[in-house]
Amino acid sequence: MRKPNRLFLQCVFWGVVAALCWTVRLQAQTPDTGGTPYTYREVQGEALKAYVFSPQERSGTRHPAILMFHGGAWQLGDASWMFQRAREFAQDGMVAIAVEYRLSLHGQSPVEGVDDACAAFLWVRAHAAELHIDPDRVAGYGVSAGGHLVAAAATLPAISGVPIPAEARPNAMLLYSPALNTGTDAYFMRLMNGHGDPHQYSPSDFISSTLPPTLIIQGEKDSIVYADDAKTFCAKATQLHARCELHVYPNVGHLLTRNLKVQYKDFDSDPEDAADAHKREDEFLRSLHYVTR
Repeated sequence: MRKPNRLFLQCVFWGVVAALCWTVRLQAQTPDTGGTPYTYREVQGEALKAYVFSPQERSGTRHPAILMFHGGAWQLGDASWMFQRAREFAQDGMVAIAVEYRLSLHGQSPVEGVDDACAAFLWVRAHAAELHIDPDRVAGYGVSAGGHLVAAAATLPAISGVPIPAEARPNAMLLYSPALNTGTDAYFMRLMNGHGDPHQYSPSDFISSTLPPTLIIQGEKDSIVYADDAKTFCAKATQLHARCELHVYPNVGHLLTRNLKVQYKDFDSDPEDAADAHKREDEFLRSLHYVTR
């Protein structure tokens, strides 16, 4: 059963996190952290950027790619939040791309974010030769709300009635504390605010046998997105003979935080769990031959 105070917790959570993450983001921005910026689309007068981190050794080969989408409850954050993990993926031989997307502000909704995610996958494949990317090995990596965008790109049949082409979908998914069951979520419904039926943008409502190989990292006591939603998602995918691996970490919450009482404002991630999660991500990519080291 969903908790009646979830909307309140969400609002408080992201208000506090905004200040915390702003400080972290400023500290993280040094001249060599941003990768190579490209404009992957221009929409409503806004140029959206993709920051490309390439492996040092190219040798003329096509590398697997991973598109990375930050969290922030669809209303906060930017691509720089993914830079550190992107550098790590690039060191493992992948082309890692931190993606900027439209937030649910100023009359916009998660629909625009999903549309941007699909546009990013399309752009990467259209520029595969230039970026030294294998267009058949393009993974999506999403954290929290970013996990929703990746899963939506993989599962939804359409955006605002327009079918999503195969080129706009990930070949594999790595989802970290993802929002998967959004159709009846009060917070998500408020963000949609007349932009469409929330059920039409809920990945859990569109699981099929064509789901790409998926890895989900989840805290057992997450009060922002629920472990039961991840379990149900993976169970249904497995029943349909799709590959879905779920790792639920006991006694931690959202983004594997240890501070369960105030996890809505404190990302005190358990260092051992976080390290293990990254190890499992690497193993998952290695099993798909995206990483060979």
